[in-house]
Amino acid sequence: MFSKEKTDVFCIGKTNLDIFYYIDKIKIEENHVANNFAYFPGGKATNVAINLANLGLKVTLISAIANDIFGRYIKEKLENILIFKPQIVKNENTALTSIVVEGSGANTMFHNLGANQFLSPQAIPDNMNFAFIQTGIPQETLIKSLQSSKTAFVELSETSQFEILKNFSVEYVSLNKDELIKIFKDENIEKNLAKLSYFAKHIVLKMGKEGIIYAGDTIIRKKAKNVKVINTAGAGDAVSAAFIYGTINDWEIEKTLDFSIEFASKIIQSIYST
Repeated sequence: MFSKEKTDVFCIGKTNLDIFYYIDKIKIEENHVANNFAYFPGGKATNVAINLANLGLKVTLISAIANDIFGRYIKEKLENILIFKPQIVKNENTALTSIVVEGSGANTMFHNLGANQFLSPQAIPDNMNFAFIQTGIPQETLIKSLQSSKTAFVELSETSQFEILKNFSVEYVSLNKDELIKIFKDENIEKNLAKLSYFAKHIVLKMGKEGIIYAGDTIIRKKAKNVKVINTAGAGDAVSAAFIYGTINDWEIEKTLDFSIEFASKIIQSIYST
């Protein structure tokens, strides 16, 4: 199933067809005509994989799709960008995500999990030097991914799976402010980061308009750039990808964080998430 070609980063998680509708402002119980419309492969692991491949790394994406019109479209697109050997799930649909993007760049998402619910542990290779792992995949698959990774960068977007993460020594964890507060049920960011640091050596906390907080041997804050925002849907994934890119290239942490801010600022000026 896996390519013999050298892989810099394995990305494990979800693949969707992202469908974007651009409107001025969403109004409940009203019809909307989109000002713009776009569709492209998405999902956190997929976005990170595409970004890393576009930055020049050799990336293998491990995810699940169906053999339907959406899955075939995604496969054709991704095979031109990276190493994509998906698990094909029978009697299921490829996951779809509809994203309504307002004029401010704020977005509202509607998810259909589809084939993503069935990503199997058997799809995960036994030895991975560096892996980006998206939570929200089946529990056994998450455990196998963590066990098989020499170095793991975990996207803790599914906070209910933090209990699994606590059983492993993880090098990198990334999440946003709301997810951090949800895990520890406390509004105190510094206190929460200190608690999370018992389970991860390096933490990348994405603060939206406020920028990034890095917690490792020290605490570093980086402000977001002031740019015209078109679409925030892929901002967090762009930060994760850029941070991984700097890490793989052995950059100093300041340079890595500056690049993460710069890269995310470019992504949010696009109609796509990558």
